[in-house]
Amino acid sequence: MKTSVLSLAALLCLATTHAMAATTDLTVTGTITPTACTPTLSNGGQVDYGVVSLANLGETGNYYLLPAKNLSFAIECSAPTSIAVIASDNRRDSAPSESNRFGLGMHEDQQLGNFFIRWINGGTLVDGETGYHLDSLDGGTSWIPASTLILSDFGKDSGFRASFANQPSPSAPSAVTSVSINLEVNGFLNKSLTLTDNAQLDGSATLEVVYL
Repeated sequence: MKTSVLSLAALLCLATTHAMAATTDLTVTGTITPTACTPTLSNGGQVDYGVVSLANLGETGNYYLLPAKNLSFAIECSAPTSIAVIASDNRRDSAPSESNRFGLGMHEDQQLGNFFIRWINGGTLVDGETGYHLDSLDGGTSWIPASTLILSDFGKDSGFRASFANQPSPSAPSAVTSVSINLEVNGFLNKSLTLTDNAQLDGSATLEVVYL
């Protein structure tokens, strides 16, 4: 190994005597914010369906319908801050291709189903007043008002952001100190499932606050 290193060093020295040094620059940029925002979910973020019989579920297309479940989602910031939320599917290998569908885990190599996460105008408070939603599909470059907002998986759609405003028909997020949302989870089980024993739902997603 020592001979190889010495030979490489000699070749490098020889090369530099016959050519101008070529360079490139690395630039480090960013914004440091003095504020901090903390997200929380009611019930520890747990959506528990207990024991569910397929025979008692409604149907739509290729799916059995799980009852909608609600959690309170809150964000508290130490000072007014422009923020957005992204979601990452921790069970992506069991999810369909749609970016707004999150996996419910596997059972004997079968995908159990999927769920989506949404919030609706009318149930959101921004700094104690009626709040409004908007989303971005390009990483926050532009924003669109959204009366019903469904989160996308960051791993499938890295440009998606969900944010908040304190006025109707917003064109950009507002700087906020507190947000309170009624978050709704809607689940779907694949009709193609072959079950010979109980199957355990294993959905998991991470909600993250990002600073704008």
